[in-house]
Amino acid sequence: MIPWLMTACFYPCIIGPDFWGLVNKHWRMCTTGQLQSPINVDPSVLLYDPGLLPLHINKHQVQATLENMGQLPLITINDSLIEHGNINISGGPSSPYRYRLHHVVVHFGLVANDERGSEHTIDRVRFPAEIQLLAYNTDLYSNFTEAMSQSRGLLAVSIIVDLGTVSNTELRKLTVASQSITYKGTKTILKRFSAYGLLPQTQDYITYEGSLTFPGCFETVTWVIMNNPIYITKEDLQIWNDLQQTETKQLSPVLMSPNYRPLKPLNGRLLRTNINIKYKAKSPQSCPSNLYIDMGYKANPRRSLMSSTVLKRSLNDNSSEAF
Repeated sequence: MIPWLMTACFYPCIIGPDFWGLVNKHWRMCTTGQLQSPINVDPSVLLYDPGLLPLHINKHQVQATLENMGQLPLITINDSLIEHGNINISGGPSSPYRYRLHHVVVHFGLVANDERGSEHTIDRVRFPAEIQLLAYNTDLYSNFTEAMSQSRGLLAVSIIVDLGTVSNTELRKLTVASQSITYKGTKTILKRFSAYGLLPQTQDYITYEGSLTFPGCFETVTWVIMNNPIYITKEDLQIWNDLQQTETKQLSPVLMSPNYRPLKPLNGRLLRTNINIKYKAKSPQSCPSNLYIDMGYKANPRRSLMSSTVLKRSLNDNSSEAF
């Protein structure tokens, strides 16, 4: 169990996440840290890194627990002595280290207010929801609790969730299960959970060094933001909105949503990607007008391609892979 979840009250809280570092000495990094998450992904500053490897996540279906923690819905996969009982992650920006999935967190906004709830934003656009796979380094540490505060401790895979006409199959299963955990402290067993089933159909991603998005905000996380979204219907998103911070049925329930942390400054960090936009833009199969589609997101519905300045730099700069 993540220790802070046992005592923390912060979604929403009287003082809010901007003050986490002031109310608990173990959470000082939340206020003083310079490598905090989440961030806005600005497509114009991405750096193409040809050395980034594909990310590999086991297709194993494992038993897990889905619990209403009051602040957020949390999936926990306990370590198993049987290899097929674990979900391991390799490759990606943290290779050759290997990681094991231990938690999955779901962030969402308030549908009734048309509030979007992804933690990361793309070109300043926030999406309806975000799923985060949190894995710990099994080569260096023995468990998640040990790894979360240590160097190279964690890998977080961010999956952006957009609205669609049909929900992702695995997300739909989680949505149905969430109806059993309306109140804080309630939980249900997921007999055949598949993290692989939550992934979009792409090997493209963006990566940066950051932090946990909850107390104590340890700056030990390598983030991988998948370059395509998965989808959820508005009706299914509303089901997640029914989750409450209260422990029993009340006339005036305290809803869990929205449950995302505000954006943090990039502070000069590199945003690397394995998406070779320069190559895609020159490819005869690719059209510059679809550049945002190649990047996975139409981040701004009023602008379906990058600004001409960014696009020209991408196509004409032969000395750098930056775009």
